[in-house]
Amino acid sequence: MPIGDEKHRLIFEELANILGSDYVSDDPAVVRSYTRDWIVFSAVRDFIPEFVVLPKNVEDIQQIVRLANRYQFPFSVIGSGLFSIGFVAVKPYWCLIDPKRMNRIIEIDHKNMYAIIEPYVTHAQLQAEAMKVGLYNGTPEAGSQACALANHVWHGLHGTGYRTGFATRNLLGMEWILPNGDILGTGSLAVPGSGYFWGEGPGPDARNLRKGIMSGHGAFGVITRIAVKLYPWPGPSCLPTNGITPSRTCELPTDRFRWYLFTYPTLEDTIEAMREISKSEIGMIMHHWPTVYFNWWWAKSREEYWRTWAEEEYWQKNVRNSIGICLWGHASEKQVEYEEKVLYQIIEETGGEFIPPEVYQRWVPYTANNWVRDANGCRMMRVGTFFIANLIVDSFDDMIDSLEKTWEVIDKYSPPILDYDHADWIAPHDFGHAALLETDFPHEKTAEVSAAVIKAIGDELEMGMKGLRMDGSAGALLNVTGPTFANIHQMVARIKNGLDPRNVANPTRLIDMEKMKKDKV
Repeated sequence: MPIGDEKHRLIFEELANILGSDYVSDDPAVVRSYTRDWIVFSAVRDFIPEFVVLPKNVEDIQQIVRLANRYQFPFSVIGSGLFSIGFVAVKPYWCLIDPKRMNRIIEIDHKNMYAIIEPYVTHAQLQAEAMKVGLYNGTPEAGSQACALANHVWHGLHGTGYRTGFATRNLLGMEWILPNGDILGTGSLAVPGSGYFWGEGPGPDARNLRKGIMSGHGAFGVITRIAVKLYPWPGPSCLPTNGITPSRTCELPTDRFRWYLFTYPTLEDTIEAMREISKSEIGMIMHHWPTVYFNWWWAKSREEYWRTWAEEEYWQKNVRNSIGICLWGHASEKQVEYEEKVLYQIIEETGGEFIPPEVYQRWVPYTANNWVRDANGCRMMRVGTFFIANLIVDSFDDMIDSLEKTWEVIDKYSPPILDYDHADWIAPHDFGHAALLETDFPHEKTAEVSAAVIKAIGDELEMGMKGLRMDGSAGALLNVTGPTFANIHQMVARIKNGLDPRNVANPTRLIDMEKMKKDKV
């Protein structure tokens, strides 16, 4: 990076004029701190932004984006920083926008059940305030420390997705700064004075241009404010916890919340049982957790993890092919009693078996309610770190075939992949009309092992890993996958060129426009 040249100094001065010198930095220690990541040790260390800026409001971001167009320097925006490979610098003069000063809950409309939030409001912050007025919003596996806005507009696979659906379902009005600096309001915001209450239309729906299951990785601009749909919360106004971390417990009132864990002889049987439960539309939370998840979330230390997993094989003996479901009594206590009867009948008809009470007590009070408000997700890092070999959203029918292909690949490269059994997280969404499948595996967080893991999986899963490769292009996803999916990269390239003709908004992350132009020539 040409740090210190004339263009660098000019950009720094202009950014300082917009924000004030206290909120712009090119200090090597500051900018390098934004290259630390949980996912791999060596992947992002060399991708250092030249500037980090801390805007206060939408006007600040708008001026930064317009300046980027004037001087033609690239920018990206960070949330809580859990996925650095999505925004670290890959070009000279890179400006990283950190909105940590934009951390306000603008409004919680308890009557119409939605909240208006700024970018740095966390899921925990939003939930704590929503629960005070009897409302609730799901949290992702990443944890409640994640930014709610970033999670909703980028990914948004929540613990309660079985009932509350993908984050796309819960996005209402969005305030969106386009890559040229113009402001676009989506949903009801498209009609002046209408507010944030609705997410679609009128006319062509711009929301899904920005967010389907996954987002455009910031390639279409910056979302500065959103409204998110909230749901009824039948629990206490403050989440009840006891003890001190890492031994803190959370137990909700059993007259309105009841957890059940049961197992099946095979994974195929487990999926069929989840299908039947989904048809009945009972419960608020349902997951098939891989066996290793029980240890990842429950273990309080690295030593306890390996003792329980490798020496005792405690979870392997007790929770294979399991289903966890939590019934919520939104209407009354009788709702829980009725749904319990339905659940028992399904378990009996599908050949399920409840886990032993001792196992239940070891898991549920300490860990189960993380899918209500996750606080233990980062315990997955106690063994080092982990990598996602496969993440798809499809039907139940696709689960087994996808898992077997993924397991075959990662078994071939263990080690450097650590002992972990076969991870197979399946999370139904929208009452089983779709399901998330994720295959995670752990490895040591060292430069050598991280490089070996990336190379090993990349050699075998060429298409998928090219989408995440850590070279100069930092992952031109659609250039690689587009030809397989109806040449969608050609359509996206036209949209990107129309919204961002100077290619300043997080270039190369969604699509490599320079490569597209070379290929066209």
